[in-house]
Amino acid sequence: MLHKISRRALSQQLGHLMGGTAFGLLLLRSATAADKLCADPSTMDSGQQSLRASLNYSESSPDHSKTCSVCAFYQAADGTCGNCMIFSGPANKGGHCDSWSPKG
Repeated sequence: MLHKISRRALSQQLGHLMGGTAFGLLLLRSATAADKLCADPSTMDSGQQSLRASLNYSESSPDHSKTCSVCAFYQAADGTCGNCMIFSGPANKGGHCDSWSPKG
């Protein structure tokens, strides 16, 4: 048996579905962003912050073929974070900076 549904009810259900999907994606994005943070700027001294800023370090590389994980200066560790020899500190394996150089 077919159930008739009004356009208003269909529109409301679609709105709820879209709103729930958007909210879920926002939560997922926030959780993913929090997982990617390897170095908390508030715990760094001004020299460390300045070095990262001058090299345009980002926790997420705009070019997925040029990430810290395939950089000559990156030393892998367990999980998302490793160590950068240039920064002498933590770096995200998916990050990038202007000193990026391919492993050779």
